[in-house]
Amino acid sequence: MLEELFKDKKKLGIYIVILILLTILGFNYYRNGYKELRKNNDEDIFVEQNNESDNSAYFENESNSKSEFSEKSIPLKDKNIVVEIKGEVKKPDVYTLEDESIVKDVIDLAGGVTEEADLSNINRAKKLQNHELIYIRNKNEINDKVEDNTVVNNIETTTNVSNMVNINSATLEELKTLNGIGDAKANGIIEYREKSGGFTSTDQIKEVDGIGEKMFEKIKDKIEV
Repeated sequence: MLEELFKDKKKLGIYIVILILLTILGFNYYRNGYKELRKNNDEDIFVEQNNESDNSAYFENESNSKSEFSEKSIPLKDKNIVVEIKGEVKKPDVYTLEDESIVKDVIDLAGGVTEEADLSNINRAKKLQNHELIYIRNKNEINDKVEDNTVVNNIETTTNVSNMVNINSATLEELKTLNGIGDAKANGIIEYREKSGGFTSTDQIKEVDGIGEKMFEKIKDKIEV
């Protein structure tokens, strides 16, 4: 009987040892599995964070690029002016120039002046205005007017130089030489021709504020286009 009891205790001890070993193995397996799972989760989180960072950087770069593009894409339209040049130039036409351009610039664009050009009343350093009309006279125009105003009779020959004022190219001071035209009306004439592109006829000057039919009658024989 003692022998059987001893055998039972021996078996019991074996079972206990096996159970302990299984418990240790199970614990190690669980711990290693948990570490592996946590490692995988950490890697996934890290990858996801990197993706989010990359996406944020991408959208930020896109936003900056669009902002830079917008700043560089300011329309030039507002920085340009349109000017017409007529008369004694090689290529009379309407030209688009930069805002700070001067009369010489539009003359150069028009191919320069002809041999018959009269530049005596042209300020080539003057800054151009939008919709301005530049007219280059022929140097023979003055001579023609002198001949037209020559009066010959039996007593004497008198030569009168024409004092006609071209309302498309006259300066402020030249306009003020007209009867009844002061600073305000002269400035009004200049503003009107700049906005409209110039006068096409002398009676169009009546459209300027302050110049009516009576005023026109006083100056119509002294103006030209």
